[in-house]
Amino acid sequence: MNFSQNFFEIFQIDVAFDLDGPDLSARYQALQRRVHPDRYAGQGDQAERLATQWATQVNEAYATLSEPLARASYLLDLQGVVLAQNPTLDPAFLFEQIELRESLDEIRQSGSLARAEAFIQALAEKQNAEAQAFNDYFKASALSEATICVYRMQFLSKLSQGCLLYTSDAADDMQCVD
Repeated sequence: MNFSQNFFEIFQIDVAFDLDGPDLSARYQALQRRVHPDRYAGQGDQAERLATQWATQVNEAYATLSEPLARASYLLDLQGVVLAQNPTLDPAFLFEQIELRESLDEIRQSGSLARAEAFIQALAEKQNAEAQAFNDYFKASALSEATICVYRMQFLSKLSQGCLLYTSDAADDMQCVD
C-alpha cells in the first residue's frame, strides 16, 4: 500500500476524464475486499490503523473519480491548476444561469411535473455538454479552457442540486427545494 499514489494509480487506470464506470466500480469493490479493516482485525493496532487509512483513501478516491465534476477538478489539481473561489465567467453564461433559476422558480410555482422533468433533462444535457467540452480541452492540454468548463460545471451542479424533486402521484404535491 502506497499512500503517495494518486487516485488513478490506486485503481491502476489511466489518468483521464473518460472512465469506464463499471470497470472503476469493479476495481473499487475488489480493492475494498482486499483492504477492508475487518480483514485485519486481531492483527494488531498498527495493522488495523493502516487498513482503516487505506480503506478511507480508497473510498475518497472512488468518490472523486466516480463523479464527473469532482474528477475534473481532481485532474486539474494533478496538473497544478488551483481553482478560484470566485471565478470571473462570461457574462452570457452568467445571464443564462439567471434565466435558468427564473425558469426553475416558475416551474416551482406552476407545480407542473412535466415542466420539471423537461427542465431536469435540459439541465442534464447542459452538464453533459460541459463535461464533454472539459474532456476535449483536457485531452488537448488546453487547461485554461478546461478550467472554465469546471467553473461552468460547478454552476450547473449547484443548480441541479437545488432542484431536488419530491413527488407523489399527484403533480400538485411536487416541490423543488433549494
